[in-house]
Amino acid sequence: MNKFNLNTTAKAVFSAGLLAFALTGCGSDGSDGKDGEDGVVGKPIGSVSSLTSTITSASVDENNFLSVDFKLSDPNGVAVTGLTIADVATITFGRVGTADEIGEDEIVNPSPDRQIWLSYFNKDKGDGYFTGSSSYSGNVDCTDCFIDNKDGSYSVTLDKAIDTLDKYDYVADTTNGVYMSIKTSNNQSMTLVNNSFFYWIPATDVAAEKPLQILANSDCQTCHRAGQDGELAMHGSKHVTEEACSFCHTDYNSYIKEDKDADGNVIGEAYEFDGSIKGMVHSIHTTANFSDEGVYPQMTSNCLTCHNPNEDFNLTDSWKADVDATACWSCHTPGPAAEAAGVPMAHRAGQNCISCHTDESFARGASEAHYALNSNHLGATISVKFNSINVATDGSQITTNFTAMNGEELVALAQLSSKSSIAINGVTDNDFLVTSQKTSEFTEQADGSISSTFNATDIDITTLIDADATIALSSQLQVCSYRGVIADCDENNDEQGEGYISSNTFYFEQDGSVVEESPRKQHAEMTDCQQCHTTEIHHRYSNDIDGCATCHNGTRVNRSGMTSNLAYVAHSKHYVNDAGGDLFFKKTECQACHGDDGFSIQNIKPTDTPVAFGTDDVGQLLVSPQTAACLSCHNYGLNEATIGHIETNGGVVGSIDQVGVPAADYDVLYEGKEQCSTCHKDTQILEAHSNWGGN
Repeated sequence: MNKFNLNTTAKAVFSAGLLAFALTGCGSDGSDGKDGEDGVVGKPIGSVSSLTSTITSASVDENNFLSVDFKLSDPNGVAVTGLTIADVATITFGRVGTADEIGEDEIVNPSPDRQIWLSYFNKDKGDGYFTGSSSYSGNVDCTDCFIDNKDGSYSVTLDKAIDTLDKYDYVADTTNGVYMSIKTSNNQSMTLVNNSFFYWIPATDVAAEKPLQILANSDCQTCHRAGQDGELAMHGSKHVTEEACSFCHTDYNSYIKEDKDADGNVIGEAYEFDGSIKGMVHSIHTTANFSDEGVYPQMTSNCLTCHNPNEDFNLTDSWKADVDATACWSCHTPGPAAEAAGVPMAHRAGQNCISCHTDESFARGASEAHYALNSNHLGATISVKFNSINVATDGSQITTNFTAMNGEELVALAQLSSKSSIAINGVTDNDFLVTSQKTSEFTEQADGSISSTFNATDIDITTLIDADATIALSSQLQVCSYRGVIADCDENNDEQGEGYISSNTFYFEQDGSVVEESPRKQHAEMTDCQQCHTTEIHHRYSNDIDGCATCHNGTRVNRSGMTSNLAYVAHSKHYVNDAGGDLFFKKTECQACHGDDGFSIQNIKPTDTPVAFGTDDVGQLLVSPQTAACLSCHNYGLNEATIGHIETNGGVVGSIDQVGVPAADYDVLYEGKEQCSTCHKDTQILEAHSNWGGN
């Protein structure tokens, strides 16, 4: 017999042929086999860094037990699997009802048909008090109330029936709502929290819009920023939205409270505590402003700080509707919070405020008292426009003309406080040239406009003219008023109010032509500041950052010889602790104030103007522009290695004992080739600051 030697390839081909022949010989039944189940397209919960839960449906059975269907995904919409019943931190629900359903008398409840939120999970607090805070949390002992569909969708049926303490009934033909909080952790021990909501009419099983919308979560979260130490993260950090609070802290939440010291000893007498969301928020913010060593950067009486107008919200203007006496009492009662804040007490405590205080009655209503008749209102309605400048041909003076308007009406010179002034500066190389300089000498013109002259003998305008700088003008005008109505100023009138007029910064070329946009790089926007501060910004009010930087620019050094430029001043004030000493806001979250890229060092040109960081016996001590941005925060802990690193990369920083170099030496030492931004790019800056300080 002949023998054949097959190599590996030949063996493989031969074997494949035999297999094909064998299969052919077996025949076929003419149909393919049954397809296997598709694999789950999703991520295990331990691998994600954030969650989004979406309630898809809800129902209530004949025994008043709630069932909820929901989906879980990551921020990209990919399904998240592996949730357990223990991760369902809270479920609560309720409905829209009327104030008379809770049985309060007409003094407490002068508007019985006023719509409020009613919880289906009430808790008896004794002595006739009750709250809506008896919520459900995942019952790990329940074997049949949680379903994991293995595809990122889940169902949970509460083993807790509706219980309103017999105050009112379950109603299926009105808007009901469910709130669910998911709280779990991933494989890196990072806590993951998400709040979701669902509104519907059970009788028809039709989804509904969120009812009773008075403000948005974002109105609270602009100050209580997510991820910051001062974020909304209540009751075990599982309630992180205003909307979540309103499900339990309903209008009727009230109970007897005893204040205790650090050792648990009762302080003072027990008192009735208003646990409604409006009562708690008003009370907390009344005693949390800067005057009380708190963190709230606004007057509590300025309702628009939180109640931002929103035409999509059906209750956006309810704060000025004058229909709810308990809302007044949350500030104007002789309780501990009001006493601590010095808030005027209700002169008829325990009576119906609304019987007198409405916009249509003889006593001021909420809108007048908290807005229309005070400087907050005027600051938002009065504006200033600079009409022209004229630079004298011999450089001896610059003349300006401006108009102050209250809506469509002129504000006369006699209505401007003697504290009023306007500021002038000039811009080259992305910064202002001189420190704060202004004038208060005004002349009213026949057309009602106002003119003023800056003289070279009194103000340094020579520097601006010689540099051919773009001229910048901004107002620091204050208007006189009585009960919110503009009036001629009378310094002998103790009841006269004075408030800053809002102003943009206006720019002109020296030939008088208008410059439409700021010639300065905008590292932040005033809207970012106004998220928390609204109009309450220290010692003046401006519509733009340039209005602040006109004075607090790179030339500004304070009386103690330290830099007072805007970056340094703002950064030094934004590492904020609350009244209890706990960190509330950390300035290392750059994007909170600087938007997407305002913090970027790459936005600072190496040829920009240097920044003064102090003075010596001769004059200012200067730091190169990119280095100055870093030193606006990192001006402490300098060492020789850091200074050497900066100088190696083209920066000018000075020494450990004296930050900055004398102005006369700056041009010799600085070659205009600073390279901080080569390595310190945006992503690196954000990463380096993301977990620095706080929680």
